Amino acid sequence: MKPLNYTERNKRWSHFLGLYAALLVLTTLCWWLSLALIPRLTNVQQNQSEREMMAYEKQLMLTDKMLIDIEQGAPLTESWSRTFYANASALDQQFPKPLFMATTNSYRQLAGEYENAKRAGDESIQLLNSQKIQLEARKAALLAALAAAGNELTKVAAAPKAGSPPPSAAPAGPVINPGVYGPFKPLLISGTGEFGKNQPEINASVQFMIVRDRQVMMGVYFETGGADAGTLAKVTERKEIYTAPPGYKIAGLSVPERTPWRINYIDKTTTSDTFTIADGLMTLTVNGNTPGLDVGATGGSALSIQLKKPIKVELEKE
Repeated sequence: MKPLNYTERNKRWSHFLGLYAALLVLTTLCWWLSLALIPRLTNVQQNQSEREMMAYEKQLMLTDKMLIDIEQGAPLTESWSRTFYANASALDQQFPKPLFMATTNSYRQLAGEYENAKRAGDESIQLLNSQKIQLEARKAALLAALAAAGNELTKVAAAPKAGSPPPSAAPAGPVINPGVYGPFKPLLISGTGEFGKNQPEINASVQFMIVRDRQVMMGVYFETGGADAGTLAKVTERKEIYTAPPGYKIAGLSVPERTPWRINYIDKTTTSDTFTIADGLMTLTVNGNTPGLDVGATGGSALSIQLKKPIKVELEKE
């Protein structure tokens, strides 16, 4: 005779075996995903990124060649400028990722240095101006490499020796003196580069930051235009304004660090506008809507910053 709970027990066993089988299937699926599918998808994504990078590099060759032609003495004409910026805009549309757009904008800025030199009528400094961006990048990389490689040497040199006098105090009262920085010219993001009678919206900010305990940077953001203006342009730049002497690091500033001072307004005229910010610390001079070409290498849109008061730098011995 079968026990009274025979049916219920079989049901529970069937339920248990079903759950166990489902667990085995799920475990097998996870194993397959981890060992087979995920690496395959990763390789596919990596291959797609490599192909995209190669395609971008190939498309960039034409823009690169145009700059090389100018370096070798080709005339800088209006036709050259239109073609160059049309190529750059096409690159932005085809390769909208931030990495690619940042590189393309660097090419725009480089071309702008050429055109600024031509407009100033000083062809002799044209090549020097065009190389400024690369030189600044190399300088920053060199400083970083020297700082990384020299940390141990600095620590050894700073270590007190038997019978030696106590280490000297940090230099007293280093300051960042008043001065003018800029102009910072925005790069064309979209539109024709001309506002016409449209009134662009201006957004700008300035902040100070300590980088790697060795440098004081001025961080600048300047944006002009928008959807209603038909053209949008912006620039983000860091300008080195102080470097600590060997053996010292920057402990602080007399102004708030990484605190942006901002301005925002609608530019209703074609003349420059001046704003005093940060309790008189600095003055911003903005050209948004201008009488001629607004945005582009020869455009008049620009932001200039005049530091009116000194900024004290606090140093510490490393």
